[in-house]
Order: sequence, then structure tokens, then C-alpha cells
Amino acid sequence: MHDLKHTLFFETLLEEPFNDLVKQAVEDGDVALGYNCYYIPETLLNLPGSFSSRLRAPNCSTTPIGDYYLTNRNCPYTRAILERAVEGSYNYLSALFGAEACSAMERMEEHFEQISPVKHDPFVTTIIDAPLKNDRAALVYYMNELRDKVLANLATLGIDTSDEALLAAIKDHNEVSAIITWASTRPMTPCWRPSKTTTRSVPSSPRSATSGNWTTRRSRAMSSTSSSSSVKSVLTG
Repeated sequence: MHDLKHTLFFETLLEEPFNDLVKQAVEDGDVALGYNCYYIPETLLNLPGSFSSRLRAPNCSTTPIGDYYLTNRNCPYTRAILERAVEGSYNYLSALFGAEACSAMERMEEHFEQISPVKHDPFVTTIIDAPLKNDRAALVYYMNELRDKVLANLATLGIDTSDEALLAAIKDHNEVSAIITWASTRPMTPCWRPSKTTTRSVPSSPRSATSGNWTTRRSRAMSSTSSSSSVKSVLTG
């Protein structure tokens, strides 16, 4: 229970796009860069002096404005994002980087340019043409799209897009990913521990013994520690 306050803190951050951490970053002078689709590499938006903000629409129950521009037959996510944009929820953004992942997403991103719902100066909108094949030609095309439509716009916002900055951002991203992977594979502390005065009978069924016996679960957890400790040793030196 002593960790509950930390859990509540992170849950509170999800209630609003412009949460306390985002406010702090903007006040510190960092440039907020919005995106919707995984076709936009998050690492390119987390360069020195900037940070990524994936657009969400928490607590958006109705979308009358989104319905008007996109029709109520369209994707509810895109309608909710446009609804919150018109309400002013994303006025902290300096850019929106989109991708032609689907027609609904593309139409929503186009409205960010056509009706200018984000009241921030400067604010740029760009949509990359994401390839739908997995070959060398598609890779080259994708790289050109990122260079011409993402990195070029980042440069206009005064963000360092040099090779050194890109490599540093990739390194930071990999370190965070390794920490998350290590944390997610750590063995959990069992909620029941045998005491000196109580004993627990071993089930006769092999299946129930595998799933229910605490000693068996603990042995499994200890055996899995070696795989996660290697990641931890790299991070902690």
C-alpha cells in the first residue's frame, strides 16, 4: 500500500493531455510535438529541447464538433481528438506529425491545418505518406518522408536534428526501453508466505501443484531472476 500514492500520481497524469509533467516541460522551454500514429518514430520527436506527446482524449464522452466535421460514422478516436482540439486541449503543441495510416486519421489531421483548432504560435502540421510494403524501396521511401517532412519541420522550430542529437535520442530511448523491460520481467513478491506455526499441504494433482504451490512459484521466480539481472547489471554498471 505504501506505493499506492505513486500509482495514483501516474494515473492522474492520464486524465489530461496537458498534465503537470507536460506543463513543467513547456515552462522549461521544451517544444511539445504531437503525434497520433506509430508510423511517426517517437525517438525523432524526443530530441534535445523537445518532447513527444501522443494525442489522447480522456473523458471525452460526446463529439458534436467532431461529428460535424468528420460525420458520426467515422472513427470515434479521430472525432474525439478533433473535439478536444477545438476545445483547446492541445494549445500547448508546436506541431502535429501525422501519417496516412487510414482515411479517418488523415482527415482528422488535415482539419488541424484547415480550421486551425490549435492556438499556438508557431504551429505546423505535416502528414507523411507511410509505405505499406516491407522491402528496400519502401524503406528508402519511408526514410525520405521522415527526412523531408519530419526532420525538416523540426529544424524550422529550432530543434537540433544533427546526427549527434539523433544518436543521443536513440540511446536514451533504448535505455528507457531496457528499464521498462527489466521492470516488467522482475519476479513479483508472493502475497502469501509460510510461517513457522503453519504448514501448507502439497496438492496431489500435478497440475494444481504447479499452479498453486508457493514453493514451486518461488522457484520459478528465482530462476527467472538471472535473465532480468543481466539487463539490470548493464543499466547499473
